[in-house]
Amino acid sequence: HPSDQKRIIRAAEVYLETGQTITAHNARTRALPPQHEALWLGLDFESRQDLYARIDQRAAQMMAQGLLDEVRRLLAQGISPRATAMQAIGYKECLATLDGAMTEAEALAQICQASRRYAKRQLTWFKRERDVLWLDQSKYDSRGAILADMIHILRQKGIID
Repeated sequence: HPSDQKRIIRAAEVYLETGQTITAHNARTRALPPQHEALWLGLDFESRQDLYARIDQRAAQMMAQGLLDEVRRLLAQGISPRATAMQAIGYKECLATLDGAMTEAEALAQICQASRRYAKRQLTWFKRERDVLWLDQSKYDSRGAILADMIHILRQKGIID
């Protein structure tokens, strides 16, 4: 679309680098065999509400640990508010807070909502992948137990010793 500046720039970069249109380049690269065999481990939650509670907790923790101050420092260092990285979840809400467009509480609520939506899109995408080995978070009593199980799987598959 003519107003999708990021995709237009990416298509121009690909053409200048390869001499191929983005469509031709993507078709060619999709046809290449994978260079590595991937092992996909997914962490699933018994209920979506458990996942959302963790997301909300993490967002609140990020704000409490100074996300707003981090955005202030980046702006003071000359990072443009329009920079791609500043459009990430959390950063754009903090920018709006610093501009006076919303309160910190409103920013936190929007960060939580945007993060939950993003997690839902990720789960939808990963659930289509047949090769993901899903680990149910509710079956573990700690992060260490999850990590130990993941390491066990990696050893079983011969990926690590």
